[in-house]
Amino acid sequence: MAMAKPSSLRAILFDIDGTLIDTVDLIVKALDYTYQKHLGVALPREELRRLIGLPLKMQMRYLDDRVSGDAPHDLMEADEMAYYKAHRDQERVVPEAVQAVQTAYRKGYAIALVTSKNRQELQITLPKLAVDAYVDTIVTADDTEHHKPAPDPVLKALERLQVAPEQAIYIGDTVFDLSCGRAAGVLVGAVAWGAHLPEDLQAAQPDYYFETPVDLRNWIEQLPVIENHAKAKEDDFRNGDRAARVGAGAGGDTG
Repeated sequence: MAMAKPSSLRAILFDIDGTLIDTVDLIVKALDYTYQKHLGVALPREELRRLIGLPLKMQMRYLDDRVSGDAPHDLMEADEMAYYKAHRDQERVVPEAVQAVQTAYRKGYAIALVTSKNRQELQITLPKLAVDAYVDTIVTADDTEHHKPAPDPVLKALERLQVAPEQAIYIGDTVFDLSCGRAAGVLVGAVAWGAHLPEDLQAAQPDYYFETPVDLRNWIEQLPVIENHAKAKEDDFRNGDRAARVGAGAGGDTG
């Protein structure tokens, strides 16, 4: 499949956790709490970090082959989300990354958030992120049968945006993001401030590698403006109803 060049881009897809908002420590703590409470297992921090980027259902099944008996997956999911929600004040927005989303939108690019969070998890984080007004659609773990690192989440976003793979880039902080985007045929960009180690990201050979949030923002600032789309998006933004549409249907097509 032909690789996109920056001049042919029409859509920019962003991961959430570890990319737009720093949730790494909180997710690690929530997973550690859940595994210890229900399974009596304490994993090294780096092993827990490597699980970030997978859907919660997969994370809760990660230790199935190491423990005897049936793990209470549903209860584990509920407790993990409860712990996360109770400590959500530890979330830290990455300002320059959010500015990158805003800039891309105003330049006329179609914007999607593609996350392994389910809708319930997303509603905990989305208010603090406050990018609803700049996003055309959000794909969650509830929207596809197969999840990262499979290509389905990115393909679902492209379908909703009505954009071809060669016209898009997916930007994230884990090797799961890179594998997902690569399998979907889009360009992939890795950010070095998230969950997975820089050496692991570089080994995956992303098309773009952003060491800092400022690097990401600067790269997007240098992209060309898509004139007709930029004007339409500015008019849409002034309507004031985009945030309501995205917030009400995070998993659906928000146009």
